[in-house]
Amino acid sequence: MKVYIAIGCGGSVGALLRYLIGVIMPQTGTFPFGTLCVNIIGCFAMGYLTNFVKRRFFADNPALAKGLTTGMVGAFTTFSTVSLETALLIQDDLLHIGLLYLACSTTGGLGALLLGLRLSPVPSHKEHTI
Repeated sequence: MKVYIAIGCGGSVGALLRYLIGVIMPQTGTFPFGTLCVNIIGCFAMGYLTNFVKRRFFADNPALAKGLTTGMVGAFTTFSTVSLETALLIQDDLLHIGLLYLACSTTGGLGALLLGLRLSPVPSHKEHTI
């Protein structure tokens, strides 16, 4: 039961952070920079939290680990919004912008996740891993 509560609490925080980014970076023009930034930041956070926080500090507290990753980061990122915005750009005859946005989102997100994994400390062999 603790895992479900932690995911719900983390999801609330992630959703609020996502909303605040949208307020800080409102969309101007046709390219959705705010969503792109959220997804790249979220992918970095997921990579970092997976190695550093989840495995090192919260290995003995899976509820907190799931709350941070599945809950907070999962609610913060918005891949379904990326899909919708890409489809809307294509419907508006902006195929080139839609495809550029989709390519930037996927390659930028994957690159940020890999960077997060690389920059976070790797647990020693004595520490628990998940």
